[in-house]
Amino acid sequence: METQTEFGTEENLSAKDSLEETLEKILELQQKNSRQLVQSLRENVNFQNQVRQGMQRELDDLKEQQRGEQFTPILKSIAAICVEYRKLLTDESISKRTRRTLKLMFDELEEILSEYDAEVFTSEIGEPRRPLLTKIINTVTTGNKNLHNTVARSRRPGVMRGGRTLYREFVDVYVYDAAAGSKKSESVRSE
Repeated sequence: METQTEFGTEENLSAKDSLEETLEKILELQQKNSRQLVQSLRENVNFQNQVRQGMQRELDDLKEQQRGEQFTPILKSIAAICVEYRKLLTDESISKRTRRTLKLMFDELEEILSEYDAEVFTSEIGEPRRPLLTKIINTVTTGNKNLHNTVARSRRPGVMRGGRTLYREFVDVYVYDAAAGSKKSESVRSE
């Protein structure tokens, strides 16, 4: 009986050892899982914060854009009035008092445009024509190839805001014509 007891004790000891080893392995795995879970939760919280901050920035940007964009149709109308009727200031048939009043009104309208970052622009003579910002009224033939598609005259200024055209500038543009160049040279020779 003693052998059975000793044998049973040895079995119990080896089973106890193996149970302890298994428990230690389980404990190690649980600790490892706990560390990974904590790390994953931290990363998740950081990601959520980054997304939230990014969305808030985008929302703020959109609100800022919307504040200005909602006035674009009004600004286009103001720009058209400023450009179209500014010529009244030089009309001699209108009294000086009325012209002075008109000047003050146009100054106020231009101030409104500038408050919303709109700017009045005029192309220089000989400057290349900018198709999105200008509208051709007349063409002027020239024998000079270098002047082709450049501004010959600015008839009315344009208005733009943030790279977008509110009112296109009216211009005359040079157009190259080889015959125009030869006519000039013939008329110079004949003199």
